Amino acid sequence: MASEAIFLPAAASVQFAIYPDGYDGARIIARIDEEALHKRFHAPQGQEKLVQAYAQNSDSIDALAMERYRANPNEAICLHSADF
Repeated sequence: MASEAIFLPAAASVQFAIYPDGYDGARIIARIDEEALHKRFHAPQGQEKLVQAYAQNSDSIDALAMERYRANPNEAICLHSADF
């Protein structure tokens, strides 16, 4: 499936979707902030570069988002630099 990730300027983060029960199940929206993408994943400046950094590292980012979701499905998922 193609990435659904987009940059949200107002939140300074990349929004993406995870599917805890597979693509036929619920679509959960999560975010990773710009700082985490720069510090942890060495993303260059620029909105498109941040989305690309997410896409290149989506396996580890999605895994952490999934872990957060499973720990508390009612809490918003926003990953920060300290989470990695």
